Amino acid sequence: MIQILTYSGDEADLGGDAVVVNRLHNARSLDEFEINIVDLSSKYFWYSKSNNQSIELINDLKSLSIMIENSCISKIIIMLPQNEIFQYCYACGQYQSQCELKNMIASMKNHILSELYAPIETLNIAYENTSTSVGRQLATAAFYFNNVTDNVLTRSVKSNKATTIKLGGIIISTLKLKDNEEVAAFLKTIGLIQDKQESPDWMEEISMFDDEKQIDIIMHNRTKIQEAESNIEEAKRIIDKNNEYKSILYTNGDRLVTVVLEILERMLGCDFSEFEDLKSEDFLATINGLTFIGEVKGVNHNVKSENIAQLDRHYQGYLDNNPDADEEKICALLIINHQRNKPVTDREVVHERQVALAKRNGSLIVDTYTLLKLFEKYLSHEKTREECISILQSNTGLLNL
Repeated sequence: MIQILTYSGDEADLGGDAVVVNRLHNARSLDEFEINIVDLSSKYFWYSKSNNQSIELINDLKSLSIMIENSCISKIIIMLPQNEIFQYCYACGQYQSQCELKNMIASMKNHILSELYAPIETLNIAYENTSTSVGRQLATAAFYFNNVTDNVLTRSVKSNKATTIKLGGIIISTLKLKDNEEVAAFLKTIGLIQDKQESPDWMEEISMFDDEKQIDIIMHNRTKIQEAESNIEEAKRIIDKNNEYKSILYTNGDRLVTVVLEILERMLGCDFSEFEDLKSEDFLATINGLTFIGEVKGVNHNVKSENIAQLDRHYQGYLDNNPDADEEKICALLIINHQRNKPVTDREVVHERQVALAKRNGSLIVDTYTLLKLFEKYLSHEKTREECISILQSNTGLLNL
């Protein structure tokens, strides 16, 4: 992968396969890429609202300088500017002074470029318009490196001026690269990338060395990866279902009722599919000769007497409609998500007055967190279904596990 850092980051012509163009101000980690190209050719770099000793983006260059210093594996290329017009001394809505870069080489080199890469200050940069062959392309340059003989990577056509050099591990170039094709040609010319010749189809039929062993390793590990991915998907599905169950700690209304009834069906072995909600009790089921009648509530406050009274009305209404029912085999449950707007650990305990009222009525308060803990014990086989039924049937007041 190659990262090209420019003034704006939107030079689409420079991008391509395995090449991303980013704004220099928002440079990504250099070591995420095999090659990083810092392109200073945009004319918009060369502005200063104060004097001609710096540019507005000097802090970005300083930040990038630290990234270059800390880079361990990436190949880094700095593309110097062309002969742009440097504009400075901003006042009254416009820049008051300007200077071509060729006429301020020392200042550009010592006060600006050296902030990006200090060794640039040692270079003898001279002005001269040249062209350099990069593959089948001709790239232009406004400057060259004078009196440099070592580590020269590109030279101009005919005039033989050094236009790309290696300096202390960093590649410095005066060339102007216009598009992705020229970028690729340049990188091939300086030896950072190579053309890869496509192998013919018949090469696949030739098995030599330890090809078969490596193919077996690939196939074996692909199978393991597929199994792992399948396991991950199954784990995600289970976690999603667990989160759906845990939603009874913060929901109310129909969503709360739906999930609570699903938990009761799984844990107690009942079926609510035929239950008809007549806007009285929230559930009614016969399990092992016991009748469970219940109210499901989600409230922001603690349990109130009116919640218990509402359950008792359902209980009394059932007795009115079933005069021959055995009261000893009727279990009234108030499953309540109280103080649902608070974390479970911050919720107040149910007041003794409400617990006493529930005991007097022969009903049982089950807060949704306790219901989940009981369901968890059932799923982990710590409690059997019969034990869960017995716990709900034999207790009154407030269920504690």
